[in-house]
Order: sequence, then structure tokens, then C-alpha cells
Amino acid sequence: MLQWIREQFTCYHPNRAIAVRAMRHMRPAERKNLFSEDIMLMRTAEGYWFESLIYEQLLKIASQTNTIKKIVRKGADVPKHRTKITLGTNGLYSAEKGDIRVRGNGQDLAEVDLLLFDNENKVVFCEIVTSPADLKDLEAEIIYKKHLFGYMFGQEHVGFILFSSVDISNTQVVRRLVADPDNAYVGTKPCEVMKAVLKPLRLTTLPTQPVKNPKLVACESLRTQGFDYRKLHDEALSRLYFAIDHHFSAEQYFADPCVSPLVKKVICGGLYPSALKGLITEYGLRVKSDVLDYTKLSQNYSKVVLAVDFPEMSPVIYLKPRKQRTYFKMVPLKAGGFKYERPTPSRVGFYLWLESTKPTLGIERTRDVLKFCENTK
Repeated sequence: MLQWIREQFTCYHPNRAIAVRAMRHMRPAERKNLFSEDIMLMRTAEGYWFESLIYEQLLKIASQTNTIKKIVRKGADVPKHRTKITLGTNGLYSAEKGDIRVRGNGQDLAEVDLLLFDNENKVVFCEIVTSPADLKDLEAEIIYKKHLFGYMFGQEHVGFILFSSVDISNTQVVRRLVADPDNAYVGTKPCEVMKAVLKPLRLTTLPTQPVKNPKLVACESLRTQGFDYRKLHDEALSRLYFAIDHHFSAEQYFADPCVSPLVKKVICGGLYPSALKGLITEYGLRVKSDVLDYTKLSQNYSKVVLAVDFPEMSPVIYLKPRKQRTYFKMVPLKAGGFKYERPTPSRVGFYLWLESTKPTLGIERTRDVLKFCENTK
């Protein structure tokens, strides 16, 4: 199927009908921004449009072959709904805008641009890029998603297609990817060339009704192997403490068969006052220009949680402001200490997980975790 799809997109240039159909997945403001003079708004809109364009073209060519058996609904083809975020939920779901995501204990583990199946019911996921800057974390994400979908669908090998409207075929990332026969790269003409077929057209008033297509399926209807992400997480955390106490290396830790490759982050726990004082004294915390001492920390923040990102083995601190429904994500500084990176909003499942985390860490265990992370660099 990968080879067949690649051949169908050789020198691809959309006709007007497909280009217009792709806009049914976009909001009126996004359509308008396709030709905005504001470059940032225009590039963002182009990204949405190009993703929808590939989806529409795949729907069209799927009708011409048995090679593609199923395509998962997305965008306007997903019935309008709001999926409540709760702890304990695991598996595939459609987000509010029709995005395809996987949850683990309510937390978003992965999002894919497209999901389809070949005539042997083998799953293939797709990523769609419109800028070379999108490659920064792409390789690690693909490796993780191959583990994730391989586990969920019981496949040893998971197919992957990278669609791009910019020529990235000679980058190291793409060369490594296409060396794997389970992967394919598809390059198209640039967005500014392809979207020219849309002029002149009134872009804000277009129908957005879901289409009827026998090859479209809802992601919630797919049969997958169930998993308890919280259980996998807790086992990985337990083995982390074992590795720390036995002076293991990061390589030895990740080689442990009890550590699932599906676990992206472990939440070690909330910090007791002794750990907070040690964190401030030995490392330091800075929220934007504000350097926190223990008094400021106690007065302005109600909770501090320590986590570790995988596979980087990088410590992360989450601060809960007393008057806001958010957590501040704090990441390590090269010079030492932690700085503010971004907020974790209350609308995401990971916020609920942080809210449910209780204080469990004193100064000794906190210091152990931070030292272990430092020694793995």
C-alpha cells in the first residue's frame, strides 16, 4: 500500500474540486487566513488546508483500489461532540475538532494526522508537514507511535507515511526514515502553488457536512488491544526507584522488560516542605523574571510536583498557582535550576492527573531522582 500511495501522489497537484473540498474541514477564519498578509496566520491556515487536502485525496483514490481498506474519519467527517476527559480512560478517540488521538489514563499520549488500514487490516499512520521546522521532534514521535500502534493493534511492524509540501527528501531525518521499508515519504508541490486553484473564490461560506463513504470508519469503532496506562506508568515509576537504588544507568533502566516503551513520563509525586526547601536551596526556580525563594513559593503556589520525561530522562517540575486553574511547567536550565516553559491548562487530561497527585517525596528521594537524571546526561 505504501508504494501504491506514493505512486498516486507523484507530481501531485490538486484539481479545484479537491482543493475546495479540503476547506470543509476548516473554520471560516482559517479559510480566510489562507491568503492573509500576516505570514504566521497564513502558514497556520496552509497547514490545516494541506492536511485536509491529503485526507480528501486519499478518500478519492481509496475508491479506485482495494489496497486501502479503511480510512479513519477526521475533521468535518466526525460528528460534533465533546468527549469528557476523565482519569482512567485509555485508547483511541476523536477530539473536538475531529483530530485523531490516543489517551492513556485521560492524558493525550499521541495525535496522528491520518490513520488508515491496508487490505490485510494492517494499520498505517501518517504525518503531514508544511515546514522544515516541523522535523525537530518528528523522528522520536514516529518511533513512539510505532510502539503505541504496534501494541494497540498487535502488529510487529507498523507502516508510516510522511507527506510534505516542502522538499525535505535530503534531510538526515527523512533519509533515515525511508531506509526503513515500513516507511514512505511523499513530496508534493508547495502550498502556495497548489492553493492557487482556489482563486477567485469566496472562502468563508462552504458546506461542512460529513460525507458518506463506505471506507470511512470512526476511530472509536476500531478493535484494539486494551491497555491500562496507569498500571504501566506505576510499574515504570517503581522500576525507576529500583534503578536509582541500585545505581543503574539509563540504558539498563530502559532495557528492563518491566518498563513499557509506551510510558512517556512518570509522575514521581508531590513534594513535602522539606523537599521544597531543598529544591529552592540546591537548584532554584525561576518563573519568567521572578526568582522564587521558599516564602514566595509557599505564598503563591499550592502544590509542586516532580516528574521525569522519557526517554530523555529529564526532570520536570510542575507548579500550581494558588489563584489559577493551571500548572506551570518548569524545565532544567543548563546553568542549573528550573525555569518556566509553558502552562498546562485545565482542559487537558494531564491536568487532572497532576491534580490527583499527593505529596509523597521528601528531600532525600527528590535529591535521588534529580541526581539520577543528571548522571544520565
